[in-house]
Amino acid sequence: MTNSKELKYRIKPGNPMQLGAVKTNDGINFTLMTGGKERGQCSLILYEKGTVKVAAEIAFSQEMWYGNICTMCLQGISLNNFDYNYRVGNRVITDPYATIINGAGVFGENDVKKKTSSVYVDRFNWKDDRKPMTDFADSIIYRLHVRGFTMHKYSKVRKKGTFAGIVEKLDYFKELGITMIELMPAYEFNENAGVRKGKVNYWGYTSADYFMPKVAYSYKKDAVSAINEFKTMVRELHRNNIEVCMEFYFEKGVSPAYMIDCFRYWVISYHIDGIHCNMSPDIRGAVSADPYLSNTKIISYGFDSDEYSVNKHLGEANDVFMNIARKFLKGDEGTVRDMSFRVGYNKAFATPVNYIANHDTLTMMDMVSFSAKHNEENGEDNKDGREDNYSWNCGFEGHTKKKKTLEFRLKQLKNAWCLLMLCQGTPMIYAGDEFGNSCDGNNNPYCQDNNISYLDWRLVKKNSELFEFVKFIIRFRKEYNILHLEAPFQNSDYRSLGMPDMSYHSDRTWALNTDVFSRHFAVLLNGRYCSVFKKAEEENVYIAFNMYWENRKFGIPGAGKGKEWKVAFATDAVDKIELDDRKVKFSRSVMLPPRSVAVLISEKSDEVAAEERAEIEAAKKLEMEKLKRIESLNSPFAGQADNSMDKADTMEE
Repeated sequence: MTNSKELKYRIKPGNPMQLGAVKTNDGINFTLMTGGKERGQCSLILYEKGTVKVAAEIAFSQEMWYGNICTMCLQGISLNNFDYNYRVGNRVITDPYATIINGAGVFGENDVKKKTSSVYVDRFNWKDDRKPMTDFADSIIYRLHVRGFTMHKYSKVRKKGTFAGIVEKLDYFKELGITMIELMPAYEFNENAGVRKGKVNYWGYTSADYFMPKVAYSYKKDAVSAINEFKTMVRELHRNNIEVCMEFYFEKGVSPAYMIDCFRYWVISYHIDGIHCNMSPDIRGAVSADPYLSNTKIISYGFDSDEYSVNKHLGEANDVFMNIARKFLKGDEGTVRDMSFRVGYNKAFATPVNYIANHDTLTMMDMVSFSAKHNEENGEDNKDGREDNYSWNCGFEGHTKKKKTLEFRLKQLKNAWCLLMLCQGTPMIYAGDEFGNSCDGNNNPYCQDNNISYLDWRLVKKNSELFEFVKFIIRFRKEYNILHLEAPFQNSDYRSLGMPDMSYHSDRTWALNTDVFSRHFAVLLNGRYCSVFKKAEEENVYIAFNMYWENRKFGIPGAGKGKEWKVAFATDAVDKIELDDRKVKFSRSVMLPPRSVAVLISEKSDEVAAEERAEIEAAKKLEMEKLKRIESLNSPFAGQADNSMDKADTMEE
């Protein structure tokens, strides 16, 4: 028995495999992972509950060390009476594995000096929670900032800027067609680190306590409530078949073991479905091979190979697709080869995650409204943020009321959404882009905790035509599996199904014009190849992209025996799409207006459809006549009628 300032406790050997502070049958197990240089200089500090008043400080003796791990088990103390920290050398730190952090609360007002850790016992009721387990290829990811998503005064949310506020927007997610939300850092990061006075690290790419949700993102602003609110959010999203992905950022020097432990904890304890973290190749390999994460979607810059996964659960997310799509969209020279490749780009072991806007870029609306960044509000003389935005203001810099400019920008946005939703891989939407949210030309609002970064929900109504188009094209993508297959196209007819699984076209059928001055191309997807992936065969889909400022003619193959091409939709007026219906081989073509996209579907020709309807009607008629004969034979008066006829014949005789 040890006595320290009248605090009585017993020390037993700890379990080095249980990192953090864990309540066990023997007591409370405290285990700390160090950098190795602090051996013999570490101790456990116990505070009176809810204060920073030291009740005891207990050193880790030499026999308590296992490599860079020190551990002890304390008996005779109640976890309800104490908080704790560690002393490592001359520094007092919170437990890197702490599942409760005290001292955080209001966003931007964290007091690091008052931070302590607590022991957490999980009593949350998950109520038979089940993960949706949506295939990566079938996913629609919606990336958001927890605070900025509902913080605006017009968000129509009661619990603004919180995990609970996300739950209040459940109907919105379902209306839009989202299958997964991705949260920018939502663990307990220090928003006051690395910024000038008066600013905050709004995004959260800074130092953090990684094992608990951010208290400032909870409604009640206390640690236990934050934990329960986050878990409730996940449970309710799962109940509505929506997955949850968490983004993580680690500073240099963080050990791979710690990163993987962090991922495991969130997947197991918080039931999240995905991890987004830009990791080095060696760490990516370890994460992809981790058995605890084998059913978790793992998104990073990219994966070179995967020898361990049974499920295709790896995702490749980088700026390549965005940069190519933006350059093609505004009509840059020499972009057809790259853009046409990206339309069909996929990997056998990893799914490309495509996006056209992100937190550190111009939003999609700003992409067509500004030709240069406008980051003056950040206080860095507009020197921060990326220089290459590949944006075009459509003839006027910034916001305008000019009708023609607004109409042109709307069409360009529709073209951009077509590029995003009609390509293979998984689309990732940056929150607010679906209704034209703007950051006023700021492509780096990292320190803007205000309306520059908050979503302006009034724009849903103001830009309703854009919003309705986005909902439509998401539904269209889901309707056609050929637009999001699990494996790469082979650009050949390897199953002899009448035409290649995917083929390219331009001015001439079956030919891709990659001339430096070309700004248009088309792809044809053979819907019968869905059967290769055990899905029902579909109609063929022909997608034509024209980013030239004049009409362009596209060669188009025949739609198939008894079929014809019909325009499913276009970003310009459908009646402007000129479709040549001549039946001579190789003579078919389609003419697209300037800077527009058109999607054609192969459907039964009017003649064939009319013949089939006639055959169906004839078959129905025969069936009705057959039923009438059967009914007459089964009628109770059928025999009487026959007898009456016999009597009449006898009388005549």
